[in-house]
Amino acid sequence: MPDAMDRVQQHAQDLTADALAEHARRPVVAGRTHCGNLDCGEPIAPARTALGAQLCLDCQQAEEAAQVHQAAWRRR
Repeated sequence: MPDAMDRVQQHAQDLTADALAEHARRPVVAGRTHCGNLDCGEPIAPARTALGAQLCLDCQQAEEAAQVHQAAWRRR
């Protein structure tokens, strides 16, 4: 007979499976061939373009670093 923790774990697995299935159903939009940052314009690798990239690797890393920095200031 399953206890409460078994039911919680099963529910978490079901939620994860549903989220993965929903993600797989989303259409992949082709990315850009060149960086979308107006100050950059560098070419984007074909593998990243196929995954829907909009920014070159350097600009993407800078964007993610800025988001982390801003998130730190929003915490209270």
